[in-house]
Amino acid sequence: MDSAILTFAALNARIDALPDHESLSVAPSRRQRWGYIIGFGAGFIGLLAAKLFPNSKVALGFAAVMLVVEVCGLLLAVTPRGPWTRRRLPGFATERRDFAEQLDFDLYHYEQIIAWLVSFPKERLEAMAQYATQRHESLKDKHPLISGGLEKLGALPLAAVLFLQFKDLHWPPQPTWPEFLLGVALVSLYWGSLLLVSVRFRTQLFALLLTEAAKSATDLRRSGNVAETA
Repeated sequence: MDSAILTFAALNARIDALPDHESLSVAPSRRQRWGYIIGFGAGFIGLLAAKLFPNSKVALGFAAVMLVVEVCGLLLAVTPRGPWTRRRLPGFATERRDFAEQLDFDLYHYEQIIAWLVSFPKERLEAMAQYATQRHESLKDKHPLISGGLEKLGALPLAAVLFLQFKDLHWPPQPTWPEFLLGVALVSLYWGSLLLVSVRFRTQLFALLLTEAAKSATDLRRSGNVAETA
């Protein structure tokens, strides 16, 4: 294995192949991502059609269909993952138990990745760990004036967009152009912030795994030297 060259792409593929715990996964699933895309996309398309053709019955009917698609897409996105048979009311004991189960689940698979990383040269591990740490620090300061901490607002951008869409509820919907453009800009910034956070979390995980693997490789080398000396 020492003859092979460890790359971030190979490490990323290993992490992506890990199974997801169903209780407290932070990253949105593919179903949730497509739900947001379909929901927001259908909403904006419907509003745009109603705005451009306010007196067209075809456009109004199309906007009504897009509204139904939007609601279904957002419901699909916010529906919790996992089988419904395991749904429980939130509580302190339940959350602590679920989190402990997730830690046990993740630790087992992360230890497997570390064991795989230890098979590579320690110098390579240390160099990649240092580089990943530097990139993680730089990502923290990326585009601070544009999005800031927008990703920490949770569901607030979604609520703001829905408020702009339904605050003057009547049919056909007639949002002003500033309201429409503001909604598009808000969702775009929110999505871009989520993408940046996703990359930052993955870079942080790279640094953590590589650092732990380098420490393990150092310990194994010391143990080998001690055994040879004895």
